[in-house]
Amino acid sequence: MMAFASPLAAGSVGDQGSSDGLHFGPFRLSRAERRLERDGKLVPLGGRALDVLFALVERSGQVVSKDELTRVVWPGVIVEEGNLRFHIVALRKALGDSAQDGRYLATVAGRGYCFTATAAPTPDAPSATTAMQVPHLPLRTRRIIGIDATVVDARRELLARRFLTLVGPPGIGKTTLAVKLGHDLLEYFPDGVAFVELGALSGNALVPAATAAAAGHSLPADHRLEHLLGIFRDRKMLLILDSCEHVIDYVADLAEKLFSSLPELSILATSRESLRAEGEHVFRLFPLACPPPTLPPSSEAALCYSAVEFFVDRVQANQLGFQLSDEDTPLVGEICRKLDGIPLALELAAGRVPAYGIKQTAALLDGHFRLLWEGRRAAPPRLQTLSAALDWSYELLNEPERAVLRRISIFVGYFTLDAAIAVASFGDSDSHSVVRILANLVSKSLVALHETSQGVRYRLLDTTRVYGLSKIEATDEARAVAYNHARFSYAAGG
Repeated sequence: MMAFASPLAAGSVGDQGSSDGLHFGPFRLSRAERRLERDGKLVPLGGRALDVLFALVERSGQVVSKDELTRVVWPGVIVEEGNLRFHIVALRKALGDSAQDGRYLATVAGRGYCFTATAAPTPDAPSATTAMQVPHLPLRTRRIIGIDATVVDARRELLARRFLTLVGPPGIGKTTLAVKLGHDLLEYFPDGVAFVELGALSGNALVPAATAAAAGHSLPADHRLEHLLGIFRDRKMLLILDSCEHVIDYVADLAEKLFSSLPELSILATSRESLRAEGEHVFRLFPLACPPPTLPPSSEAALCYSAVEFFVDRVQANQLGFQLSDEDTPLVGEICRKLDGIPLALELAAGRVPAYGIKQTAALLDGHFRLLWEGRRAAPPRLQTLSAALDWSYELLNEPERAVLRRISIFVGYFTLDAAIAVASFGDSDSHSVVRILANLVSKSLVALHETSQGVRYRLLDTTRVYGLSKIEATDEARAVAYNHARFSYAAGG
C-alpha cells in the first residue's frame, strides 16, 4: 500500500499572516505565528512539539513514520526515539488526548502516528480552501501488470453499481487496483475521490474521523452519522474504503447507510471478505496467470504469462540488466506456480534473486523461508512479509476457524468436503462445524473453491498451506491430523 500525498500544499498552515491558520475542534494552528490556540487562548508548546504537530497536521489522515517525523523535526541530526515520544506525550497533553483514546493523535503500532482529524482553513483564508476540498489519492508509483481486463471490468461494474467491494486473498493487489480505479475515474467524480486507509486504524472508533478527514473535513466529538452524511451530501464523489477486514462489521453498517442515503456517492471497498452490506456488489480478484509445467523452455513464450512478466519486472527493479534466459525459464515458471501467481509473493521472491540467484530462490520456496522474506520498507507491516500478511488474516479468525485452517493445511493440492471433514473433525470441531467453517474460510479468501465435472474441490494456496503447517507444528494436533489423513486416504484407496 502506498503513502498518501499530502492534502495540504507545502507551507499552507498559516503562511499568509496572522489571520491565516487551520482549525480543528476548539483549536487554531498557525505556522506563520508558530502558535497553537484553544478557544482563542495560547496553548504553551515547545518548538519541537509544534514542529511535530505541523508535520502531522499537514498529512492529516495519513500515517507518518517515526523515521520521517525525526527527519523533518531534527534534519541532519541523529536523535533517539525517546525524544520523539517525549514530544508526542506533550502534544497529547496539550490536545487533551490519551494514548488509548486519541481524538486527534493515533498511534499506529509498528508504523508511526496519524492526525485523525482534519484541520479546516479559517473562513477568511479562501486561498487555502481549494487544497482542502479534494485530498489526493495515493500515488501510482509502479507499472501495473497483467490486470488490464480486470481494470476494465471493475471500472464498468463500479460505475454501474455504485457500491463495489474488491475481494481476494492477502497480497493479490486489492489496494493497487483500488488506487488505479480512483485515478482512472477522477473525471467521473467532479467532487473528488476520498481514500480512507482503514488498515492503519486500531479500531472502530477512529473510522468516522478518518472517513471525514479523507474528504477534507473534521467531525465533532460525538461523531454522529448525520455529520458524515452532511459532508458527502450532494457531492458526486468516490469513497474508497481500503482494508476493511479488521473493522468489517462497523464499516459494513456505515457503508450501507452512506450508500442508501446519498445517491451521488459511490463506494469502493477492499477486503479479504465481502462486507455483506445492502447494495454491495462483490468483485473477486484472481491470481496472475502462470505457465504450465509443459511449456517449452522459451523465455519469449513464458513472458506471455502475466505472473512471469510481473516476476521479471520486479527482478529487474532489484537487479538492473536482468534478462530472463531460456535456461532459467522453467525455474521461473516453477516459482510462479509455487507462489500461485500472487503478486505480493512474487514481489518478495523477486527481491531475493540478487542475493540467491534464480535456482536457489526456487529451491528455498520448498521451506518456510518464503514466509519471512522482507519487502518494501514503506509497505504497511502486514504486507512486508508473507508471514505478516497471513498473520493479519489468521488473527482475525476465531479459534475454531484457526483450528480447521491448520488441520486442512495437510492437503497438498485439491481436496473434497468429505476429506476436510475426515481430517479436521476432532476435539471441539464436529462434522457440522467443519462444513460451516470451511464455507467461512472460502468467503475470507483463505481457501479456494473449484467446481469440476467430478464436483466441488477445495484448495489452499501453497503459501497459505505452508503457513498453516507452521502453525500446526506449534500445537499438539499434528499427530491426530496425520492419523486422520492417513486413515481417510487408506479408506479412499489413496
